Amino acid sequence: MSEHTVSSQAYAKAVLHCAKYPWATVQGLFLTETKDNKVRYIDAIPLSHTWTQLTPMFDIALQQAQIYAASKNLSVGGYYVAYEDPNNIQLSASSALLAKAVLAINSNAVAFVIDAKQLAPESVRSGLIPFVSVDAQWKEQAGAFDSNGKGGKGSEFILENNRVLVTAKKLIAERAEAAIHDFDEHLDDVSLDWLQNPLLNEQIRTA
Repeated sequence: MSEHTVSSQAYAKAVLHCAKYPWATVQGLFLTETKDNKVRYIDAIPLSHTWTQLTPMFDIALQQAQIYAASKNLSVGGYYVAYEDPNNIQLSASSALLAKAVLAINSNAVAFVIDAKQLAPESVRSGLIPFVSVDAQWKEQAGAFDSNGKGGKGSEFILENNRVLVTAKKLIAERAEAAIHDFDEHLDDVSLDWLQNPLLNEQIRTA
């Protein structure tokens, strides 16, 4: 299996989407680039905090995300979800169907469940739990991240550096989630740039 490296921007956007709507199930996409059998998660695109099923709205959002990704020479390579119940850290049947739609356009796509409990200031673990498609089933990758969240020896999933968790928690403490907008919000106000979230990009860069 390829090595998967999650950037600070991808990680921060996903967990800030979760932080903005702690009472809801949120979901989104990861944009990736692949080189020499190594997958790098470059960015995240937040989709929804109001629907959890495979719907025409998901299809439209996925198509627009593909077009945007291609314009940046990237691919839609991952799906993430954080459930309204923070104790739920297993991929649900409905989420598995959404992840399968991403897998249909990228055979290397990975699904991630966000463990919101790991976003607490005292946690030293990554909040991402990866699930990989094996024999048409989504299998949790046990031990994907070690205790410091960076990935241990032989780990197939790592964070790009030891600042990823620090940056995300700093942004959460600063309530930077106010700057992230998902596809749902864009439908209510088309001026909101859900694909890029440029203001948040700058906040992540300077955090």
